Amino acid sequence: MIHLLWAALAIPIIIHLVHRRKAKQVPFSTLRFLQMVDQRVARRHRLKELLLLALRILLLAALIAALYRPMVRSATFKGAGVPTTAAILLDNTCSMRAVAQGAMSFDRARKAAVAVLDGLRRGDAALVIPFDAPAAAEGEVPEPTTGLNRLRDELSAMECGYGTAEVAGALRRALSGLAKSNTPRKELYIITDFQKLCWTSALDELKASFPTDMPVFLVDAGHEIGTNLSVTKAEFGLNVQVAGAASELYCAVRNTGRSNARKNLALYIGGEKVDHREVALAAGAEATISFSHVFTQTGEVSGEARLDSDELDPDNSRYFTAMVQDKLPVLLVNGDPSAVPYLNETFFLEMALQTPAAGGRVISPVQTKTVPEGDFVKLRPEDYACIILANVPRLSDLMAEHLRRYVQAGGGLIIFLGDRVDPASYNTALAGAGQEIILPALLGTVNQNGGTESDPGYRIRDLARQHPVFRSIADQMQTEGARVRSFISIRPLKQGSESPVLVALDAGPLVVERTAGAGTVLLCTSTADLDWNNLPARRFFLPMLHQMVYYAARSAQGIHSISVGMPYLLDLGASDQPVGVKFYGPLTGTREADQKPLTVLSSSPANGANQVTFEGTGRPGIYRAVYSIGDKEHTRLFAVNMDARESDLTRIEPETAAKMLGAPAAKVVEGPERLALAVRREREGLPLWDYLFALAILLVLAESYVANVMLKD
Repeated sequence: MIHLLWAALAIPIIIHLVHRRKAKQVPFSTLRFLQMVDQRVARRHRLKELLLLALRILLLAALIAALYRPMVRSATFKGAGVPTTAAILLDNTCSMRAVAQGAMSFDRARKAAVAVLDGLRRGDAALVIPFDAPAAAEGEVPEPTTGLNRLRDELSAMECGYGTAEVAGALRRALSGLAKSNTPRKELYIITDFQKLCWTSALDELKASFPTDMPVFLVDAGHEIGTNLSVTKAEFGLNVQVAGAASELYCAVRNTGRSNARKNLALYIGGEKVDHREVALAAGAEATISFSHVFTQTGEVSGEARLDSDELDPDNSRYFTAMVQDKLPVLLVNGDPSAVPYLNETFFLEMALQTPAAGGRVISPVQTKTVPEGDFVKLRPEDYACIILANVPRLSDLMAEHLRRYVQAGGGLIIFLGDRVDPASYNTALAGAGQEIILPALLGTVNQNGGTESDPGYRIRDLARQHPVFRSIADQMQTEGARVRSFISIRPLKQGSESPVLVALDAGPLVVERTAGAGTVLLCTSTADLDWNNLPARRFFLPMLHQMVYYAARSAQGIHSISVGMPYLLDLGASDQPVGVKFYGPLTGTREADQKPLTVLSSSPANGANQVTFEGTGRPGIYRAVYSIGDKEHTRLFAVNMDARESDLTRIEPETAAKMLGAPAAKVVEGPERLALAVRREREGLPLWDYLFALAILLVLAESYVANVMLKD
């Protein structure tokens, strides 16, 4: 019946016609100018009356239209109250731990997710999918559930993670879950801080997967971060640490905030603060801060480099472990033995590595064993942290196989060449086709007689000063008098794959490096004695050789630092029986003796290896693996750190993210507090009657002004 009210629009018109004012005739002299003035006044008055008529018609039209309760609805509107399935993608990556204005981004996101559930009706279904899902759930297709109270409880108990993840993985699972629902309306919510790291080209594969009638809400739960310093790396330059010797720890610090920052960086060893440095960085800058520490005891130790608190605390710490050794076993393979000790190819190596003190007492942390090349295959390479080949002429197939396995398993190999070396044998044995390549470069011909008659030999032109071998000793190395009379030229294994050069002569590389498997190989193109150079007679030879050994040497720990969420592989050695291993997480206020294990796993011996994989690395910190072999208990420490990429809090514009998503009905919601209104408008439409009533009030005021003020003038 409301439509009959439109007839009421005739009322103002009738009133206007009935009460139309007529000019009263007043006798007056026939003055032409007064008549012209009266005509102008009459025209203005008629215009005011027409304005009043229009206002009255509009007022009635607004009131009648409001009674219709009109709505504006989107193209994806399915009708009010229809069954709905909502998929909520919740960003729980480490960047969501950022705090601004006293609120953590993840807490804001979680409240928004609860608001979505609160907006559903009884019988509606939902599913909640975190960005960084457990590895066991990544391959599963989630099922929508009508148990909304259970989902609320799960959200309340959910904690923000420390890992990283892409939007594409969670989105793929959400679309698969929604495909299982038969409800008329399906909705997708992506609640995130829009960290640029999460939005990758992997989304291109999903652009065709969005139904055209499914609304997608992009909810911004993030903040612009003002101050954030992060420790992106904390590691020793060398693979092994020895008691009594200074160990250099290098920490990379980066400012990912928008403002300059000054913080304190502290070094903790075994939970005790031992040193600190002040760090001042401009926005976007990074720097390397070094600590020098002397370990007094042997064994496994743990440590932490920690910055003062800021808006993203998890990236303020970097954890590490180290195996401090008393003696480092090194095997020297003598390729040119001699009955005269100082003519042995390994003479200067032994002198440098076994540095004797007064009275003949050996104080070096290195313990050497020298064997001729023929005895190498009789030994167990894995018993040594580093193997040095000194002018070994040829490599047999068996010897080469032992070396390849040793390096691939994490061993360190240093090769010194010489006049007895057959380059073709090395190229075939260590870089031949169809096998693992461990040789840094292919060997060529001998370059000799460099320099002049008065000053023979090639000079050292350059050092890789920032390389761990030289970083702590480069400034003290006096290489001006060093000369190399002969060396074997090298060429890349393949075009465009040159190995890093640690020491360069003015005629070619002297020391090059290659990483093979878990091990390191250093190749010196000259000799370890005085036959081809005078390096062993220079003062820098001793510290340089020690640094090379410490850098290449295999750590007894094996893998000792991984990123959050990565599995940790514990190698239990050659034991052929299953071993039970207890894994303990980071200490959180409890004593180590009172700590309960996270899990107990049993190893699986196979193919000569005995290993166990632990996947519970959900938070940063120092973890322990405790196991017994025979009557001896062993403890292995390993560090778990957040992915350094999560420290980069650069945001992508929500509108740009919507374009990357490619969803036809994507809507950006600026903040969780606006989500409820956006959802209500999507499900019910935008009501216009409030606006029409407001317009009616304005028209009443305007009509009163025109009728009582303008027409009285």
